[in-house]
Amino acid sequence: MNKKTAQSPKTKYLLAGVAAAALVLLLFILFAYCDFAHKIELLTYTRVSSYEDLKAMSAKPGGRFYLSCDIDMKGRDWTPFTFNGIFDGNSHAIKNLRLDKPGVAVRDTYDGNMKSYSTSLVGLFDVIEGATIKNLTLDSVYADVTSDKPCFVGTLAGYTGNSQIINCSVKGDVYLRAHDRMFGVGGVAGYGFGRFENVRADVTLVCIDTDRNTKDEQFMGGLVGAGYPDFINCSVNIDGYGSEHGYAHNGGMTGLYMFYPKDTVHDGIMKGNRIYGKITFFEENDDRRAYCKSMVGEMLSSVKVFEDNGAVFRRVEVYNYDADLLPGDHSKTFDFDLTEKGRYELKADYQNAGADATYGLFINDRFYKKVDFPKGSGTIREQIFLDEGKASVKFKFLPGDGNIDITNASVEKSARSVSLIVAPHQDDEILAFAGTIQKTIEEGNTVKVIFLTNGDYYGTKYAPVRIAESIAALELLGVDKSDVTVLGYGDLTMEALYSAGNQEQVFRASSGESATYGVSPLNVYDYHTMNTGEPANYCGANLTSDLSNYLLACRPDRIYTTSEYEWHTDHKFAFILVRETLKKLSSETGYHPVLCESVIHGEETTWPEHLTYDTGNRPIIKSFTNPFPTMKTDLDWNKAVKVTLTDIQLQKKTDAIGKFVSQNEPTEDTPGTKEYNYSFCKRDEFYWEIKY
Repeated sequence: MNKKTAQSPKTKYLLAGVAAAALVLLLFILFAYCDFAHKIELLTYTRVSSYEDLKAMSAKPGGRFYLSCDIDMKGRDWTPFTFNGIFDGNSHAIKNLRLDKPGVAVRDTYDGNMKSYSTSLVGLFDVIEGATIKNLTLDSVYADVTSDKPCFVGTLAGYTGNSQIINCSVKGDVYLRAHDRMFGVGGVAGYGFGRFENVRADVTLVCIDTDRNTKDEQFMGGLVGAGYPDFINCSVNIDGYGSEHGYAHNGGMTGLYMFYPKDTVHDGIMKGNRIYGKITFFEENDDRRAYCKSMVGEMLSSVKVFEDNGAVFRRVEVYNYDADLLPGDHSKTFDFDLTEKGRYELKADYQNAGADATYGLFINDRFYKKVDFPKGSGTIREQIFLDEGKASVKFKFLPGDGNIDITNASVEKSARSVSLIVAPHQDDEILAFAGTIQKTIEEGNTVKVIFLTNGDYYGTKYAPVRIAESIAALELLGVDKSDVTVLGYGDLTMEALYSAGNQEQVFRASSGESATYGVSPLNVYDYHTMNTGEPANYCGANLTSDLSNYLLACRPDRIYTTSEYEWHTDHKFAFILVRETLKKLSSETGYHPVLCESVIHGEETTWPEHLTYDTGNRPIIKSFTNPFPTMKTDLDWNKAVKVTLTDIQLQKKTDAIGKFVSQNEPTEDTPGTKEYNYSFCKRDEFYWEIKY
């Protein structure tokens, strides 16, 4: 380096500091300017600061308005009106809005056969046309509408025509009781078209057909009951209930997507949306269609852009048509007063008059697992751990028809043990522990598996594939599907989540996801959603809390996981997460299981040794060698516990590895690791018991 042109370290640091300060100042100016520009814009709007101001908007339906403060509508009567101007909520909320009657406006709505109906409309507005609604929160809306003619109800609008709803949030309950040919509810709008962008809806929707003799059309959607809007980066948490004696159309976003009137053309967009929750419904109809799907109930028109949408959604169809479906606490709790903590066998007698159903089993208010109740009567048995003193066991309604009557529950001490495999990804549990799993089950004990991630490094499309492969492999070894739990965090996020200085910091995985999710077509949901009703953001606090809650509900006697010395960070931090969680639980509760670690990724790229074959093309089976031959670790190879596999157990392990087609064979994204995977077909398996 030329000394005359070189800068001293102090000069470099000074210049860097000045540049950083300038950047911060520039960003501050930009943010300040943007806020200032918005304030300038609002000077041209009419201020709305009271209930009276809100009502007065109806006199200037094409005007521009903004909220200057929150408005509480509690105890206030409201009549919807038509609006076609601009309403900027200015980050404020309209609270406790009660809706019980339609506005004056009516609009033609169309069913799936293009039949039109003159329809009454209910919402904050009955109709918005050519309008823009933005930056508005509707908090604690309650709509309870009864109609004897076609009717659509939404929290914001009964009908939206070519309007924009941007950066808005809705929370509330919508009830509609109707019976005349066509009716429906939407979390934001009842019926229509337009653009919904960055809209969040947390809603309970109830739609009840009050006439059993009329075969009408009923629509329900988390955002819009029916229509053809664009949905972009919207989020819906829906708890829906539809009682229909005609034709039901239910969807997490919309119940029916169809261009109307006939020959209408539209380049539809559904992009970046997330749906959570369930819709419980019945359709009493000999010509049943029973449309109910996570995104769109019935799709009759094509969408040009449909991408990056995801759902954790449960479709719950009921076959008892005599009682209207309503929200409620569909659960049964049994309390036990025990003199001794330990493993117990829970026995519960039940009567199920409806279809096969699934309830969640909660131990002391922590989700433990899902339990299936086949149609008819019977007794279910589950191994659970209960502490001494008061212990609570709850069966909570999940997918199913809700007709289960649990008549009796009892517990008695059990000598069976429970082992838990904590796997970073789908296939780790088989590669390291397939033989151990088989031996444990053959001894009459239970094996459970929990996956920390969804194995979605190459995209969310691999999550359902990999989870399905693991379930098939585990069932081959004797593990019940109900004993497989998915935490649902992002592949290759364990180090970031565990090591973050701010444990509330939210991370985005390579898949693009930033919240836990499961695979609804497989009836597999992430643990946090099952435990709390909603997914968890990808942050260290949620990861640790989810694992702690599961361990306290399950109380496994032995826990197996990957090694702290592996080069793969998900494997390394899986061990650290488990160990540190156990330390905390041991100190706080006295729970202290045996902790075991094994290895998937050893020190050398040649470990484990690949299979070789004899002249008859039969694999030559050898034993594992030390995975860390030169690396300094606390793991003494001579003190490792060795598990010898029988020929039958080895063949089952081989067959189980064969279930992982997405990992064995190359895809458009992955090279395939078949030879490496089958190199774990050894005569033995190994692990170390770790003190903590």
